[in-house]
Amino acid sequence: MTVWVEVALQSHRSDDGTPGRLVAALEQIPAFAGATSVRTRLAARDIPLKPPGWRLSVETLDGARLLCAVQEESTPMPGFTRYRTFARPAGEDLAASLREFAEAEEALRGPLAKAHRFVAPDTAVTLEGDSGETVAVPDRRPEPEGEVERVEWRIGAGGADILATLETCEGGRPELRLAAPAANGSLDAVFTLAGEVIDAAPFFIAPGEAHEPESQPVHAAKLDLPRSATRREAFVAIAASVAGQWFGNEDAARAGLGAEHVHQLRVAQRRLKTLLKLFRDDVDDTWNTRIAPDLKWFGDLLADARDWDVFTDKTLAAYADSDDNPARWQALIAAADVKRRVARDTVRDALASKRYARLTLAFIEWLARFASQEDEKPMRFVSYAEKRMRKDYRRIARVPDLVSLEARERHRVRIHAKRLRYALEFFRSVTSRRTRKETASLLGELQTVLGEANDAAVAADRLASIPEATDYQRGFARAWGAASARKDAQEGERLLRSMRRPRVKASL
Repeated sequence: MTVWVEVALQSHRSDDGTPGRLVAALEQIPAFAGATSVRTRLAARDIPLKPPGWRLSVETLDGARLLCAVQEESTPMPGFTRYRTFARPAGEDLAASLREFAEAEEALRGPLAKAHRFVAPDTAVTLEGDSGETVAVPDRRPEPEGEVERVEWRIGAGGADILATLETCEGGRPELRLAAPAANGSLDAVFTLAGEVIDAAPFFIAPGEAHEPESQPVHAAKLDLPRSATRREAFVAIAASVAGQWFGNEDAARAGLGAEHVHQLRVAQRRLKTLLKLFRDDVDDTWNTRIAPDLKWFGDLLADARDWDVFTDKTLAAYADSDDNPARWQALIAAADVKRRVARDTVRDALASKRYARLTLAFIEWLARFASQEDEKPMRFVSYAEKRMRKDYRRIARVPDLVSLEARERHRVRIHAKRLRYALEFFRSVTSRRTRKETASLLGELQTVLGEANDAAVAADRLASIPEATDYQRGFARAWGAASARKDAQEGERLLRSMRRPRVKASL
């Protein structure tokens, strides 16, 4: 059975609802210009499957129906997959065809065993409850059939036979998939062609799993790494999870970039930075030269936008609420809001830029290559996680009394606490219940308390950059910052000393 590698790119919705302009842009690329395009219009729908790593769909073209099952062979990540496909014609009785399909190959029997239950178009799936009653499961209804316009090219590039497929469906963004049989050089070929596409046409890395509603911010997903995972497998799974949050918020923000989108994009970048510090030996020259500079560029834009959001919506609002004359702060809040909108527009422009599209492609290419490499000396990630948690905990537990530290030193403690909290999120599947509940919670509180003091310090710098700020307001901010630093240092010290050392599960 052939294993394929595939890069998936997405475009903004075409202006006229057809792929015509995208096809014209693609066929300006030399690799596409020499290939003949084949156009079809078909109906397709997905069929729900419970087992992870499997997808099932049915396509109807000129009255003939085809069942297509896909098994992912690698850790799911946005924009890239390694997979096997299974296909079989379907008859009028779709449920019967699915039962036959499941029995056709050993690999399909488990994943497709109950698929025939999910094809009735007008009924919900029913399951038997714990007490024997019948329970309807309405969210397992089959997906409605949708019309798909497909354009395909067979392209010989980089020694690989690449199938390029552009699909447009009603209400969705056009997607371009570049797939080739997995062989020496195929990974190079599909990513090289993807780079040419991004340079020439309005495409970017597909965000992966859809999030509903589309415009809502995407938070970090909980990781459940298996105990048997190696260090490399854990790194790939965590990085893919970070990419899901990163690209999910990028996709959601295309409908309108809000403060929470900026915040979650910033969180994703911080989680990625933490991951790289936890696994610093895996950072190579390719990362440092191709990815790190643009990642810093994007991260700096997010940091500036996030700081203006906090300053405008939280810090200045708190100042106004605490003043005996809140009205005197309104002009300053309005001036800060202008700067906040400028910073957010800069992030919005960056998300739409070629530089950003190349950054995301380079990141996914690096991760895909890393995932495909053989592990010469596999290490259980449980052992590695225990060592890292112990080391990072000592870094904050051994600091002197927080009250005695300078503001910059306390800020460093906050950064280390935040990194340890993210590490506990990454390793949660192997940590003790107390670590997941108590230690992680205290770390979050410590980060918040010390963060408030840091926000007050940042506010003083922000005020200095706004001409509308009065001497009274600058003095108010300095006094607030000094009082906040003392109070937050005392509370931070209490939280820090009540924290227990993170531990892995005793059963391990």
